[in-house]
Amino acid sequence: MTIGVAGPVELRILDWDLKDTNLPPTNAFPLTSHFINALLKRGFKVIAYTNSTEISEPMVLESGNLKVCISRQKPQPGRRFFLFEVEDLRKMMVAHPADFISAFWSYEFAWAALKTGKPTVVSLHDVAFQILRKIPDMFRLVRWMINYIVVSKADFLLANSAYTYNQLDRQTKSKTRVIDNFYPSTLHQRLAATAQKGNYIITVAQGFTHRKNIETGLQAFGLLRRQFPDLEYYLVGVDSEEGGLAQQYAQKQNLTDGVRFMGPMPYDEVFRLIQNAQVLLHPSREESFGMVLLEAMVARTPTVGGKNSGYIPHLLDYGKAGLLCDVESPDSMATEVGRLLSDRELYQTLVDEGYTYAEENFSENVIVDRHLKYYSEILGKPLQPAVQSGKPKQVA
Repeated sequence: MTIGVAGPVELRILDWDLKDTNLPPTNAFPLTSHFINALLKRGFKVIAYTNSTEISEPMVLESGNLKVCISRQKPQPGRRFFLFEVEDLRKMMVAHPADFISAFWSYEFAWAALKTGKPTVVSLHDVAFQILRKIPDMFRLVRWMINYIVVSKADFLLANSAYTYNQLDRQTKSKTRVIDNFYPSTLHQRLAATAQKGNYIITVAQGFTHRKNIETGLQAFGLLRRQFPDLEYYLVGVDSEEGGLAQQYAQKQNLTDGVRFMGPMPYDEVFRLIQNAQVLLHPSREESFGMVLLEAMVARTPTVGGKNSGYIPHLLDYGKAGLLCDVESPDSMATEVGRLLSDRELYQTLVDEGYTYAEENFSENVIVDRHLKYYSEILGKPLQPAVQSGKPKQVA
């Protein structure tokens, strides 16, 4: 049985012999790579379909049971309705076919997979119409139109949380199964034996947008510094680098004291910073899931997230596995973070409850088994792994 996985893939965290070679940068999403690794661990052959803006010709890489097909992406794909990207991906899928395709996100990767005619399940990690309502620009309009095509054509859909599912229309819900995101089993191996907690809190967010709400997090930290004058605030992710949008905002508002603008970083480094932080503050106004909070729970770093921020309340077990706050209020954010920093008993309780809740509900073993069971239902037969060994090679 060969399972295809289509979506943004972080090549350097894949479980293969090529991770230390000169790999092209790709559109990356760690969860896709973790899912591929989980399938390999269970003995399946996997073909990953992803793309890159940095290659002039399609590329295929192989190592053992894993084949990675990298298609091309041209600049400003939204202006062309992603048609070039979809066709380049489709050609790869036809030239290197899998028995079944799991497509991450309901956009170009899923559209290409559906065009092949192969049995395909599409994972919904957001709701395109809701994003368009909140960010009404041409790019989100194009994304919504692609999502509409994909959701209409797909026979099998997955929602990454009950929150995502509940935003779907009745017809879409009828062909959608809820299977939550998960954290990889290797996350435990990345944990330092004895974490050295630094005197900082951390926020990890991809983009300085209204949805991510970094500005209110900065305002909250300004209030926290009055109570904890030596505390620092690490901002990690796109737009949080030196000179980026987050720093530009902080400078205009005189909120730079104690803030370290760290920008995008490799996954392992981000996880190390999360483990060593006192608290992870997640000021986002809305999340369909909230992977960084789950990773913090596994890292035994207590979290503070929004009480009305999409799936966040459920992910934090409604305040039992992490504190909830009003993310529209800097005072509310600062109060909840301050509670954790001041009350060691509460701090340890949330560390323990967060870790247990994550392990029991969102571990790789729990969630990936649900995926495989669903695939078996779709295909109408048991899935048969095929364990093979092989030396790494590159195929033009």
